[in-house]
Amino acid sequence: MQNEVIFSEDNGVGIITLNRPDRLNALTYSMVDLINQNLSLWETNNDINCVVIEGAGDRSFCAGGDVVKLRKEVLANGGPPTNLSRSFFYDEYSLNYKISNYRKPFISLINGYTMGGGVGVSMHGSHIVGSEKTLFAMPETAIGLFPDVGGGWLLGQLDKGIGAWLSLVGAKIKAYDLMELKLITHYVYSDKIKSLKESLVSSSPKTNEKVNFIIDQFSTEPNSSESVLIQNEKFIKEAFSFDTVEEILKKCESISSSGNEFIKNQLDELKHKSPTSLKISLKQIRSASKMSLKDELIMEYRMVQKCLEIGDFFEGVRAMLVEKDRKPVWNPSNINDVDEIRINNFFESLGDRDLILTK
Repeated sequence: MQNEVIFSEDNGVGIITLNRPDRLNALTYSMVDLINQNLSLWETNNDINCVVIEGAGDRSFCAGGDVVKLRKEVLANGGPPTNLSRSFFYDEYSLNYKISNYRKPFISLINGYTMGGGVGVSMHGSHIVGSEKTLFAMPETAIGLFPDVGGGWLLGQLDKGIGAWLSLVGAKIKAYDLMELKLITHYVYSDKIKSLKESLVSSSPKTNEKVNFIIDQFSTEPNSSESVLIQNEKFIKEAFSFDTVEEILKKCESISSSGNEFIKNQLDELKHKSPTSLKISLKQIRSASKMSLKDELIMEYRMVQKCLEIGDFFEGVRAMLVEKDRKPVWNPSNINDVDEIRINNFFESLGDRDLILTK
């Protein structure tokens, strides 16, 4: 049986390889735990100068957390809640925070699908290298969740309309738009990623400046022809800059009625998402715009525990990923039935079960 994640050390460079290519390198709890442990060891090891994280295969860096496996195990243990439903996200969010504060250069080679949990283990690092294969999305509203792993904080720092669009629709964007939004730091063609990694290993840089110097030798400008924003940014901002989902839906309908096919497609997507998830996600990223990553992750942990206990998560995973009938029965099923009392419940403190972040 192959290791789900491989750790190696080469000339002072710690290398993490997510090794489930048949599952698009989706994260399991054991992978999160092992990455946490190794990063802690490497951070205090004077023989390690920097860390590189990559995904096995040529399709995906990491397409997210393995929520199918999580759902199966939680339900098998009579939950939620269970120890796993609490600890999976607790340790995952702790890992995201650790990466954001890592004392050594942390270089993410996101050469492929980078979604959900994959965003959390890459895009909080010091250097995020995309390629023409990179495809970013936070698609959680389709399965009864919200942009987590600190992704809500990343989106909350963007323009209001762009952040809400990426959060609510789960829209997919590529390297040009990621660079424009400053969600990646460099762009390198996929056929040069191996050479870049070899150069990092041979140079074993200790500082962010030296890492930048090495990556700059391989980097170029991404192709604007893959941009979604160039043609549609104006309409996205016009439709998604409101602070209620109802207003966003109304504006999307108005723009769609004038013949805008792009916004019509976004509206069609919104109609299939969990109404509860749409409302808590919008509140989340609006709040995140004024928060630190630490406080936002604490908020996310409260939200995710409520999503597992009273939200649409298990139904969403069933419909979209397990049985794949793509006909989730959301509860409530109508956006107008998701009132403020229900929304606020997702943000209440968990008391002594709250997430505690130290490093």
